[in-house]
Amino acid sequence: MTSKVRSLLTLSISIALMLWLYPKASQPEGIRELLQTWGTAGVVLDLLILALQMLFPIIPFPLLAGINALAFGWPLGFLFALSGSMLGSSLGFWLTRNLTPQRFRTRLSIWFQSRGTTIQEGFIPVFLARLVPFVPAAAVNYLAGLSSVRFATFFWASLLGKIPIIAWETTLGQNVWQISSHPWRFLLTLSAGLAVLPAYLYYQKIRSRKRTQAKYS
Repeated sequence: MTSKVRSLLTLSISIALMLWLYPKASQPEGIRELLQTWGTAGVVLDLLILALQMLFPIIPFPLLAGINALAFGWPLGFLFALSGSMLGSSLGFWLTRNLTPQRFRTRLSIWFQSRGTTIQEGFIPVFLARLVPFVPAAAVNYLAGLSSVRFATFFWASLLGKIPIIAWETTLGQNVWQISSHPWRFLLTLSAGLAVLPAYLYYQKIRSRKRTQAKYS
């Protein structure tokens, strides 16, 4: 599947989801009643969907996190989103680490280093990658699994990095579902997330410059 096909599929599913749920989501009571009718099974299914999103990112995570905030209230919705995200990220790391042959992992690690990827360097790169909303979470999971990063390092870096970013994504998603009544909340939340990107790009530029200097020194 090409990147264009994946992008089109993601867009189509996202639009279909919004068209189906928006009439209910625009009123928090509607989405809350929808999930409450499923009881415990609804909570389990919700966590599984959030986890699978970390493996197969078909639907933008903020949409799912926002549904949780509407259904369970922001604090509990945020905890569900964080728990499902960590479950999926840990599973992605574990599957990549244990199902990829060591020889192949070593070759990929060398290739990633030649491309300037820093995930294999440990806690800080993983933590910073989690903080940036536009770095694909699934890519971080798989790259870390292919590298020599220990699971404990990956887990704590991911958890600490995901806490603020999922708080932002939960708020953004909640505002997306209620954009007709609170458009300025959506714009302010989106602007706050975009403000992180220049700092991350500057960090990457500094890291790249240091690697170049070390290579030729």
